[in-house]
Amino acid sequence: MTGLLRSGLVLVLVAALAACGFQLRGSGEWPEGMDPVQITGINTRDSLYRELAVTLGSSGVEVVSQRPEGQGAILEIRSVDDQRRTLSVTDAARVSEYELTRTVDVRLRPLDGEAVDLGPLRASRIYLFDGSAVLSRSEREETLRDAMNRDIVAQLQRRVAALLDADGTLQPSVEDAAP
Repeated sequence: MTGLLRSGLVLVLVAALAACGFQLRGSGEWPEGMDPVQITGINTRDSLYRELAVTLGSSGVEVVSQRPEGQGAILEIRSVDDQRRTLSVTDAARVSEYELTRTVDVRLRPLDGEAVDLGPLRASRIYLFDGSAVLSRSEREETLRDAMNRDIVAQLQRRVAALLDADGTLQPSVEDAAP
């Protein structure tokens, strides 16, 4: 009897989830005619580059080291600014919390059209600092930077999607793309 009850409960939960309209976000849309993409401004070994390449690749966009003549687009990473700021200190004047912030300035340069500033993309994380585990601090910060990179790439995809017309062409700015 408990197996039947459990199966019924799972069925009800699945039906409720389907009825609420929940849908996974999926991969972002990329403009027609902007494939392949060359990413410039950062090293190919940089974690942000790797995150961009993997995410664009999962969207069906080929990332190349040199854009073929007459095809694709260039995604220019104009600047990457990493900051670490002290948020709080203990009674003994030791740091107890840090805030990490990563700001990336990006421009998309299509083959046939005007370059579009995608603006500063920003992500931040706060973490508790443990003075007794100083060696793990760099690993913790690297993990947080990877998460910030994922946020920045998601912001990039949303901004590109906001600039797309109904026919899949890129508009010069978000204001022009709004109805």
